Amino acid sequence: MVRAEPALYDQLQKENKRASRLLLIGSVVLAAVMVWIVAGALSVPVLDPVVGSVVTAAGLFIGLMFVLISVRSGPSVALRAAKAREVSREEAPELWNLFDEVCVNAGIMGNQPRLYLVDDPAPNAFATGLKLEDSHIAVTTGLIETLPRYELRAVLAHEVAHILNDDIRAVTIAVATAGLIALLADVLVRSLWFRGAGRSRGGNNQGGAQALFLLLGLLAVILAPLAAQLIRFAVSRQREYLADATAADLLRDPQSMVNALRRIGGDTAQLSRFEVATAHLWFEEPNDTDPTHGKAAKMASRFASHPSIQDRVERLARLNAGTVSTDAPLPAVDPRTLPAWLPRSRGGGQGPPGSPPPTSPPPGSPFGGFPGMPGS
Repeated sequence: MVRAEPALYDQLQKENKRASRLLLIGSVVLAAVMVWIVAGALSVPVLDPVVGSVVTAAGLFIGLMFVLISVRSGPSVALRAAKAREVSREEAPELWNLFDEVCVNAGIMGNQPRLYLVDDPAPNAFATGLKLEDSHIAVTTGLIETLPRYELRAVLAHEVAHILNDDIRAVTIAVATAGLIALLADVLVRSLWFRGAGRSRGGNNQGGAQALFLLLGLLAVILAPLAAQLIRFAVSRQREYLADATAADLLRDPQSMVNALRRIGGDTAQLSRFEVATAHLWFEEPNDTDPTHGKAAKMASRFASHPSIQDRVERLARLNAGTVSTDAPLPAVDPRTLPAWLPRSRGGGQGPPGSPPPTSPPPGSPFGGFPGMPGS
């Protein structure tokens, strides 16, 4: 029997926000240290308290401007990378009706995110945007073909939860800061290589300082990018757990969230196109992280931006102990109920072994154009 966790959703949110603040502060401090080391490697007298403080502050300011530009361009970059196209209510009424249900439960009907479609057979979705008024949610055609109605609604709620919890901005900042630190590490490598950091200039004192910065530089080149990535992954992974829990709470339907995770986790289709820089946005980790698929996949699982589907299912089950089943057969989707507007990207209709057989909606049902609607 699954043991219930004592933490409630509001406690999870508070803990998540506190951890995110600490991690983001840590990433900024790490960037400042990198600026100081790079300046020292370039023979700037940063050991002088005044000079060091001014140079570090100026360099950090320029770096944070780089982060700000990256953050502001993040949503458009993510949508272009996925080749997402906006869908109107007229084009996809069933999908919008489902989305309306989620937005009503979330209390954001007045500021609904814009809805996009990605023509890809892999069942996945992502949310992007720095604020509710300018947010975007994209779903793949494979997601609509694979998931019944209530599971698709749960995935949409998960993406809305990311927006409500301010996850997109926090994770985007973490990713941009990690990029800044990687850039500083690259600058440091080049400065050590071309300038000869161990060469003495201006006497033994300066030569000793250069030797110090050579040692610090080598350590920073190795450790700083790794620390930045760990910060990025820690922020992203914790927010996936919270978004799952928030979606289940919004809909009062944790079972559908568990079923959606199980179904997507059991699907073998891979996203045909995505950028590494936007991998953290997707509902499921787009990189192949199955340890059975070789050393590369095993290594990718250790540095994945998402926790495993199994971990997410188990965490959600503990939060809703006694109300969800993690091993019940998943209902199949009848391909005859798929919307006419949906581009066919996969076979569809086949559930896992032991799944209940698909059934058709009754004649005249208002939900006859969408998989898994009531009456189906």
